[in-house]
Amino acid sequence: MPSTTTFAMFRYGLFLLGSLLHFAACQTTLSTEDTSENVQWVAQAPAGDRYATIDTSGQTIIPNGRIIQPMGKTYRVAPHPYGLVMSDDGSMAISANSGTSPFSITIFREPLSRNPQIRQIPEGVKNDEDLLGAVFMGLAISPDNQTVYVAGGQQNKIYLFDIASGQPQGEIDCTWRNADGVVYDDGYIGDMVLSQDGNTLYAVDQIGFRLMTIDVPSQTITKNTSVGRYPFGVALSPAASEVYVANVGMFEYQPVVSGEDLSPEALKEQGLRFPATAYGSEEMKEGIQNDSLNIPGLGDPNVDEAFSVWTVDAASGEVTAKVKT
Repeated sequence: MPSTTTFAMFRYGLFLLGSLLHFAACQTTLSTEDTSENVQWVAQAPAGDRYATIDTSGQTIIPNGRIIQPMGKTYRVAPHPYGLVMSDDGSMAISANSGTSPFSITIFREPLSRNPQIRQIPEGVKNDEDLLGAVFMGLAISPDNQTVYVAGGQQNKIYLFDIASGQPQGEIDCTWRNADGVVYDDGYIGDMVLSQDGNTLYAVDQIGFRLMTIDVPSQTITKNTSVGRYPFGVALSPAASEVYVANVGMFEYQPVVSGEDLSPEALKEQGLRFPATAYGSEEMKEGIQNDSLNIPGLGDPNVDEAFSVWTVDAASGEVTAKVKT
C-alpha cells in the first residue's frame, strides 16, 4: 500500500542518515605503536558501553550509541509525528502522528508556556477509524483557531476537527472524475497550506501527482493541477498569488506485465523475481517489449518532473515555472 511504501522509504532514509551521523560521531584513536606495521584503529560510539535509554529531561541514548539531548522542553506524542503546524498567533501547535497506532493529532495550547494544555485526538493508543482513518503530514489551522484540517493519507480525504471540543466537523472527499476521463479514485493526501483568509486550501496528492485547490466554504475541489513526481511539500508566496510544490520522486512507475495481465491474487507468481533492467540503461528508459514481457520505460531521471520545485498560478491553476533542484 502507498502508506507502507512511503514509511519504508522514510525509515530507510533515516537509517542511512543515522549510519552517516554515527560514523561522524565516532571517536577514533590511533595506536601509539605507529612504528609497527599493524596500525590499529579503535572506533567507539559516543555512549560507550551505556545502554539505550529514553530520558526526556536529559540525555537519550539511541540504539546505535549516539546521544540526543534536545534543547528546551520535551513533550511526548503518539508515534511518527511527521507533520507540525503552528497557528498564526502562536497560541497553538498541532502535530500529525502517522502511527501506525494510533493515527492521531496532538493539540498543544500555549505551547511556549510552562504548562501547555495537551490533547490527543483520538485519545488512547488504538486507532479509531470513525474519527481518523489515517493521517500523514498535512495540517492547517483556520484563521480563527477553531478548525484544524488534517490530511488523510491513503484515505484520499481531508478531515476537519473542532479544536476546542475535539469533535469531527466533516471531511473533504478528494476523489475526482471529469468528462475528459481524468480519474482520481485513489490518492495519498500529504502536505497542505491554507490561504490567509481561510477560504482556499491547497493540498498535494503524492500518488496522484497533483495539486488540489479546495474551496473551504463549499468543501469542494475547484482545480486539479498536474505537478511533478511525488509532490511532498507545498507553500504559498507572501502575496498568495503563487503556489510552490516540491517534487521528491525520480520515476513514475507503471505496472509490469509478465505474460498476462497481473492478477491481485497471483502477484507472487506473476511478478518479476529480479530487477528487469540496469539503472541508467536504455532498457530502463525505453522499456522492454517482447512476447513474454511488457515492462514500461521509466524515462530520463533528470526531467523536470523529477526532483524539482514547480510554481503554480493560484488564480488559474496553471504551472508557470519548473526549477530543477
